[in-house]
Amino acid sequence: MLFTIIAFFFVLGIVVLVHELGHFWVAKLNGICVVTFSFGLGPKLIKKRIGETEYAISAIPFGGYVKFAGETFEDEAPDHGSEEDELNIPEHRLYRSKSPLQKMSVVAAGPVMNALSAVVLYILIAWFQGLYVTPGTVVKEVENGTPAAEAGFRPQDHILAINDKQFRFWNDLETHVIFKEGVSSSFTVQRGADTLVIDVTPAFNPETGYWNIGIDAPLLARVGTVKRDGPAYRAGIRSGSVILAINDTAVVYWRELEEKIHARPGIGMSFTWEYDGTRYTKTIIPDGVDAPAEGERLDVVKIGGIGIGPPYERISISFGDAVGHGFRSCYAIIAGIIQFLGKLVTGNATMRAVGGPIKVGIMAGDMLRWGFSYLVYFIAFFSLNLTIFNLLPVLPFDGGHFVIHFFEFVSRRRMNQRVHAVLVQIGYFILIALVIFIFFNDLLNLLR
Repeated sequence: MLFTIIAFFFVLGIVVLVHELGHFWVAKLNGICVVTFSFGLGPKLIKKRIGETEYAISAIPFGGYVKFAGETFEDEAPDHGSEEDELNIPEHRLYRSKSPLQKMSVVAAGPVMNALSAVVLYILIAWFQGLYVTPGTVVKEVENGTPAAEAGFRPQDHILAINDKQFRFWNDLETHVIFKEGVSSSFTVQRGADTLVIDVTPAFNPETGYWNIGIDAPLLARVGTVKRDGPAYRAGIRSGSVILAINDTAVVYWRELEEKIHARPGIGMSFTWEYDGTRYTKTIIPDGVDAPAEGERLDVVKIGGIGIGPPYERISISFGDAVGHGFRSCYAIIAGIIQFLGKLVTGNATMRAVGGPIKVGIMAGDMLRWGFSYLVYFIAFFSLNLTIFNLLPVLPFDGGHFVIHFFEFVSRRRMNQRVHAVLVQIGYFILIALVIFIFFNDLLNLLR
């Protein structure tokens, strides 16, 4: 529980701080007076004024805010004795006196900073830590009836290149193969002393929801990473352990290991493994963990998990490759979030796939148990989610303010004060309803 609490506030603190700094810096660049910069909401616990800005830590640590001078309409001037009145701020430094484009830049700065911070994190981790990839370039299995089998692939074929790009490790299948209907990819293959060129057109599998060509190089049942305090860790399994058998049935490949563990959440299983020359046998009870269900409709199911990761190989990459990896990773995540929202709207995703603060806290704690680098990746992932969420065109989200200022820019006039007030009230009603719904949805998912 302590890990979860620490991880949750660490993640939330960084993401909120980056978001509010975006608003703060761009407001300063536009000459706007920032009255308050607060980490947290509600009553201020600690506060200190530096120059014209009061910096504060507030009681409710689920957010933060930046208060600008002159956010209200002209006829809603601050009361005598307020912070703005005491600072005696000139008109040209008030938020309301700025042009629509300037206000749009201030509003957009928060989500943009979250997105940029995610890109930077992905780049730095990839550069300093490298990438974890599936080792091997030799085909171990060819599935019957698949495009690869029909094209003539055989086990032990050594893949040299795909579409004239060098094949270095198994993950290159995802980046080099063209996964589009009717489009083939050209494989350069070494078979014995011969070099062959095999053209393969991927096929879409509606049961799994993925494109497939039908070749594989399965990982051995060797443990890569171990989740701290997980069932495997408590039993004594460590990184480098080789799982030999489950319930006296021998296992060779990681896939066999997953199939047996996933099928038995909460049911004790006898594991035999070897580590550092010593063989061990213990009963381990897999935890029930959430995982996406197979198929076109997005759902979440409970599967067994003991807290071990596969034996990926770490490779170093250049800074230029890390930059490309960072942008591609963030693009893929944003595309996935938008696709998920689309599935929610169309009914192709269940509410079990939606997570709120409780779910975020649990996930943050799990990531920290896997390792600090996992937690950093989660910060980047959460930042991109917050980016999309904040761009929703509803007040009080940044997207709602952006739309209002865009209206001002197009119409060349400010929105009517009463209309603005109604939109704010509607927005807060939606926000409160959404918060309550997500909170109870989190509780239901936690209890099921």
